[in-house]
Amino acid sequence: MVDKTQMPHLLALLDDRSETVRTSVKAALESFGADLDPALDAAGASQEQREAVQELISESPDDPLFVVGQLVRHKRYGYRGVIVAVDDQCGAEDAWYQGNKTQPDRDQPWYHVFADGSDQVYYPAQTSLEADDSEEAVENPYVTRFFLDFQNGVYVRNDKPWPE
Repeated sequence: MVDKTQMPHLLALLDDRSETVRTSVKAALESFGADLDPALDAAGASQEQREAVQELISESPDDPLFVVGQLVRHKRYGYRGVIVAVDDQCGAEDAWYQGNKTQPDRDQPWYHVFADGSDQVYYPAQTSLEADDSEEAVENPYVTRFFLDFQNGVYVRNDKPWPE
């Protein structure tokens, strides 16, 4: 049986971009089944919240959670950076993938990330990242080559193609 009193708490978490929270909130919302709309009504959900709920429920695990220009942090290694490009699935060769310390599922979005405080470009899987809400600029020499501006904690990408 679903606890309908949790709906206000679920609605409050809709803006949290971390994968763990989104996965948990999505599962909780889906557990309402046919009672979802009445539970949203009872919680006084706004139209914006209803749209966010529908968007979350319709997300596929294969959909990218992060976008180009967004700041992210690696869950395991702690580095932060900015996403410069997104691949629908791991595009690295098998030798690179097998040499990786971990082998996250290849069948998920993978991101090209300029690491803060270095000249490194990393290639982490979606499950390895979380949103970084610090709104602090990334210090990496490649940033000015691929981004035009940094506004409100998000980089604005230029039209220079990312290397294939």
